[in-house]
Amino acid sequence: MKIEIGKPSLPPVTITEIKQDFLMRYAGTKGESERRITVNGLKGEQLPDGSIRILSINAYCHERKMARTFKMSSVKELVVPETGEVVTDLLRWLKANEA
Repeated sequence: MKIEIGKPSLPPVTITEIKQDFLMRYAGTKGESERRITVNGLKGEQLPDGSIRILSINAYCHERKMARTFKMSSVKELVVPETGEVVTDLLRWLKANEA
C-alpha cells in the first residue's frame, strides 16, 4: 500500500459588496479584449503567511451586459476610469479606497 498526502488546501476567501468600476484588459480564450466592468466580489485563498491571493473577479461586464467571472491570472490591467490610475494590487487598492 502507498499513501501520498499532498499539501493541505489553503483556506478560501470571499470578498463581496464591492461595487467598483474598472476598465480591464483581459486575455480570454478568444484573445485579448478591453472591457468596462463593475466588480461585485473577489474569490481567493489565504496563503500560509496570512496574505490573500485573489484568484477570480466576479463582475458585471458592461459589454456583454451580464455577470461574469474573470480569472485573475488572465487580467492584464485594471484601470480606474475616473483617474486613469493603473491598479497593480487590487485588494490593497480596494482597502485603501474603501468608502
